[in-house]
Amino acid sequence: MSPNNATVCVVYEKINLFTNSDKNQNFERMSINDKRVENYQAQIAELEALQAIYPDELTVIDHGILADINNFILDIHSDVPHPLEYIVTILHLKGKCQLYVTLPNDYPMTKPEVYVRSELFDRIQQFNFNTSLINFSNAQEEGLPSIYMLISWVQENLEKYLKSSNSKTSQKSPVKLSKKIVLSFSRYWIYSHHIYSKLKRREIIEIAKENNLSGFCLAGKPGIVCIEGASEECEDWWQRIKAMNWQKILVKFKEDDPVENSNLNIHRKFSTFQEISFPSSDRHNDMGELYKYLTEHNVQYAFKEYFGVDGKPPI
Repeated sequence: MSPNNATVCVVYEKINLFTNSDKNQNFERMSINDKRVENYQAQIAELEALQAIYPDELTVIDHGILADINNFILDIHSDVPHPLEYIVTILHLKGKCQLYVTLPNDYPMTKPEVYVRSELFDRIQQFNFNTSLINFSNAQEEGLPSIYMLISWVQENLEKYLKSSNSKTSQKSPVKLSKKIVLSFSRYWIYSHHIYSKLKRREIIEIAKENNLSGFCLAGKPGIVCIEGASEECEDWWQRIKAMNWQKILVKFKEDDPVENSNLNIHRKFSTFQEISFPSSDRHNDMGELYKYLTEHNVQYAFKEYFGVDGKPPI
């Protein structure tokens, strides 16, 4: 363990320039791109240290982004890369869990986006565990790399958390089984500043399918998500997704309808859940194409709810 700790200490020393008062004054005078270079250098140093400690457990999601970051460090006039993302697999006697990591461009000066998925957890357990993880992350000192600390926290708390959860479950009184009756249908219209993260996009789709929801996810900037289905499943999806770290995400508006004979399908505007994208030349989504897509599904009214103006189809 001591070599691992020594490696991590090297990373901390590299980031100490952010916490030195004299250098902080120089940092304020640096250009935005120079600041980004410093942050990217810290991210790469931390990643290399973690790869040395967890050579088999750490998986970089997109090596192209890693190459883009290295290119940006060499040439600050190149395009700003998308966030670096990786997964750290943590083994347990009963199974495994995975720590999903997304690093904003200005990390470590801001907090990383992290969450855990595990076959060991049910929905509620996973939500509560991630809530505790994010609280721990937010308590870490700004300007220092923190992923190693978060991995250690997960390792140290996983068993304790499982024992606590199992104890609470065993104390509950038996629940009478009854047929689940769907009482209401909901459609959530969600707005995010952007949706670039491949990890988040994967979760958005997987949880939607898991909850039998239809709709779409417009990846890019801005990010738009529509989910529809049983109200209970929509709310569960929303609670799990919003628990991830986001720059900005909110329910713009919501539609609710009563359901007769548990027939949800007559209320659906979308047959499945899918990811869509209408990129334009400036890395923003083409709003004309979005309006066209909404019109094709008879939900064009949502455009004005989002943006305050009537939509126009592409020319």
